[in-house]
Amino acid sequence: MANYSDILKGYQSELKGKRDAVTVNLSVLLDNPTSIPEHVDIIVEVDKLVDQLANIQEKIEMVDFVLKFKDSQ
Repeated sequence: MANYSDILKGYQSELKGKRDAVTVNLSVLLDNPTSIPEHVDIIVEVDKLVDQLANIQEKIEMVDFVLKFKDSQ
């Protein structure tokens, strides 16, 4: 049975995978902006991806904080 730390580490691994996927999407968009349809506003799309990255990173940092707090007790 998984313990508290294992669950959080698994969740953190999932978040890091999501971060990697969004980073790849952002890289593709920035490296090849012609790959998106003409009617799409590239700045809006970049903003969405950066927002996703910021949200994911914040969660990763919070999980780190909780793990360190739990270990210190």
